[in-house]
Amino acid sequence: MLLNKERAYAIMDREGLDGLIAVSPVNIYYLSDYWGALMRMKRTFYNYALLPRDPSAKAAIIVSGVEHLRFFHRPDMTWMPNRLPYVHPVYLDRRDFDPEVEDPEAVEYGMKWPINYDKLSPRDEEYLAYMEDHKGRASVNATYALKKGLIEAGLANGRVGSDDPRIGGWLQDIGLTDLTVTDAYSTFREIRMAKSPDEIELMRTVAKINEDCLEAVFDNLRVGMPRSELEVIYNTEVAKRGARALYLATGQSGTNNNLGGILENEPITFDGLCEYRNYHGDLGRVAICGTPRQDLVDRMKAIDVGCQTVLKMVKPGITGSEVSAAVVDAVKKAGFEGFFFATPHSIGLEHSDHPLPVGPTLPGGNGDFVFEENMVFSLDMPYYEIGWGNLHMEDQILVTANGVEPLTNCDTSLRIRPATPYDRAKSPVLTQSA
Repeated sequence: MLLNKERAYAIMDREGLDGLIAVSPVNIYYLSDYWGALMRMKRTFYNYALLPRDPSAKAAIIVSGVEHLRFFHRPDMTWMPNRLPYVHPVYLDRRDFDPEVEDPEAVEYGMKWPINYDKLSPRDEEYLAYMEDHKGRASVNATYALKKGLIEAGLANGRVGSDDPRIGGWLQDIGLTDLTVTDAYSTFREIRMAKSPDEIELMRTVAKINEDCLEAVFDNLRVGMPRSELEVIYNTEVAKRGARALYLATGQSGTNNNLGGILENEPITFDGLCEYRNYHGDLGRVAICGTPRQDLVDRMKAIDVGCQTVLKMVKPGITGSEVSAAVVDAVKKAGFEGFFFATPHSIGLEHSDHPLPVGPTLPGGNGDFVFEENMVFSLDMPYYEIGWGNLHMEDQILVTANGVEPLTNCDTSLRIRPATPYDRAKSPVLTQSA
């Protein structure tokens, strides 16, 4: 189970909530473990997940009728016991209802696929029985199915939080006039900050994938190589490992990603972001093709001092501002006087998996970033000096009860590769696509 259920219950108690309704695909997945086709399409308001505060009340996942039939083949796709389907009416004669006094009638459950009764296997017969057993139980759309889930969980008159409180008005419009829905956008993010054991294992996996893929990119560095090819190599390596690349940002002499070719004897920065089963890996490194200048070597050693400072001082209860200040101070004392910026961020189902200032909340309005046990974080350490070049360092780290456990190797050394000229005919990108 992805959900840190005890943390969710504790925060609901603090907020006076009887339940949570997830609207965004990320939060539906977090509450339910379910990642359906419509969620992969990023189609909001076509799936919901309901988590009651009362453990004896039935948690519910709302899915389309087509998705619901897939539970026959994969009942383990969600832990939630109440799996509520909906089937849209598509004919005018199915829309003859009065929304003021009755719910609309859903069309017949399931698609009208042809059936060859002469060749049914035992499994086919079980499937048809499953369809028959659920006939007539579908709602007319996702919102009506959510209404049913709330009623069955005893929450028709409750106070629930949602990451998109617009649904409160919709639910009241269709009969739940005594239901209160509050804004829980930041509540979901706060719950997700401390990872469950299953989440931590996913974070270990994606961190290792990201690390291996960046090393593969370093092995292909060539002077004059278009930087756009680096991202293709990264994307390919990530896909080979069953994950999905989001971006590989590279910087050299201040230029952005995909601009120009790799320069000899100049540092090039890498910031790789990928996801495995929707959990993110984020990693920053520095490499060079050729011979590094002494000032680059010295600055990289100072950066490593800052990284070691993070590993030594982070523990539950310490604030992000305290860590940032200590890292900057340590790097400066190590001889890198111009260094001035280091900031931590939680990472998980999103790149920044903690409450963020949105709407009228100003920067800093959520209070200090505080490290918590079982949080996974990275410390962004970017640097750009006009006329000199770029640096960037970032590792993925788990906060434990008494300190930290790195999920990446924290090897902050400069990746030095020979100044081999780029040969387009031998490009791994062109070779793979030939």
